[in-house]
Amino acid sequence: MLEIEYPDHLYFLISEPARYKVLYGGRGAGKSEGIAIALIILATKRKLRILCLRELQTSIQESVKETIANNISAMELDDQFLVQDKTIICTRTGSEFLFSGLRYNINKIKSLAKIDIAWIEEANNISKTSLDKLGPTIRGRSNESSVSGLINEKLNIGRGGPFGKGPEVWISYNPDLDTDEVYKRTVVQREKYMPEFALNEESGLKERYAIVKKVNWSDNKWFPPDLRQEMNVLKAADEAAYLNVWEGHTKQVLDGAIFAEEIKKVLLDERRGKVPYDPSRPVHTFWDLGHSDHTAIWFIQQVGMEYNIINYYQDHLKKIGFYLEYLQEQKYMYGFHYLPHDADNETLASRSITKLVRNSYPKSVKIVPRISKKVIGINAARTVFDLCNFDENETADGWQCLCRYQYSVDEETGQFSKEPAHNEYSHGADAFLTFAQSLRTEIETKKPKTVGVGRSKVLSIRGNGWMGM
Repeated sequence: MLEIEYPDHLYFLISEPARYKVLYGGRGAGKSEGIAIALIILATKRKLRILCLRELQTSIQESVKETIANNISAMELDDQFLVQDKTIICTRTGSEFLFSGLRYNINKIKSLAKIDIAWIEEANNISKTSLDKLGPTIRGRSNESSVSGLINEKLNIGRGGPFGKGPEVWISYNPDLDTDEVYKRTVVQREKYMPEFALNEESGLKERYAIVKKVNWSDNKWFPPDLRQEMNVLKAADEAAYLNVWEGHTKQVLDGAIFAEEIKKVLLDERRGKVPYDPSRPVHTFWDLGHSDHTAIWFIQQVGMEYNIINYYQDHLKKIGFYLEYLQEQKYMYGFHYLPHDADNETLASRSITKLVRNSYPKSVKIVPRISKKVIGINAARTVFDLCNFDENETADGWQCLCRYQYSVDEETGQFSKEPAHNEYSHGADAFLTFAQSLRTEIETKKPKTVGVGRSKVLSIRGNGWMGM
């Protein structure tokens, strides 16, 4: 018989059914270890399919597989589990652990039948698109036919999940930004997205829907002395960093964020909210292109001297026709499509991207000239933020890219360099640079001018930009 001392504040993981179970907070709380142990315990009780997810996972080494395997050994259960290259199987119950990245793999996940528990680790950077798609993908077993109902009842699996009440989605993360999608859904607007109870239409009764708990180092009775030392040193050196790292407080911008001040100003001015599409005005698109990398597109309308950013889309490993089909599906009245200088490279198709887009939108494609230095494009973007209104819902993934667009870290000095990091967020930011560069010439960008009007400032933007000035 398995006996283990398990933390009281995490006991709900193995004792109470709920559609969503969320653990968030600072470091040292034992969130990942506690969840791994809970999953192992449940896997030894009944046959389960457990899917362990991260937003981005390019190899099995980036997954939580090692965390689970290490805890299996620590619990002296090696004789009951078979640790394979890509999966872990409980030989006693047949339970199976699977590991996958979430973004861009949602169709693959849909093909995995009967997932009982999906655990999203490090969910602070999960995108809105991933969250929107995951919920309907992790669905319970159907009892629509009498045969399937009898089988489920005989096997004591009910609607699936660890308690036969339906599959569960577990989420764990250390908070980063107060605008991150997962923080919005689990904390800021919890009653809207994850209420404690929800109605079961079959029974007519309310069931536990979401259990959301903030846990910190102070909840961990096994919090090690070395981490306590590290925590106290940071608290004395940088109170704000301590609150974020150890107490799970959010911050408005990340360290090294390139558009830190611009992001804060947009939020302060309340220029992020509902920005509807105006069918009487053209929509202009601005691209960053890739194949093995990501392709990103912003959808923007000019209204007077301001720019309403109404939509954003990104994907990867897709041909150019895929993105053109997406454009057509939106039913927008399009103006110009702005492509970066490398649009003629054979990256997304066997023919020039410029030609392919022009085939669909004749006389509506413009190429944004190459700039000599990245900082010129960044400066151009800084000058247009004050004129932009972002739709919070439709551009959430693009906003995440702008918030997480950071300077890279020099491996030798550990300091931020002058060059942006090239990662999953840089493509959305680069597409935004395409937008900014389309408005300004390189010479103008080096020395942006402003004209005072009372207490406000209006940017003086000249050249042959799409705003027609």
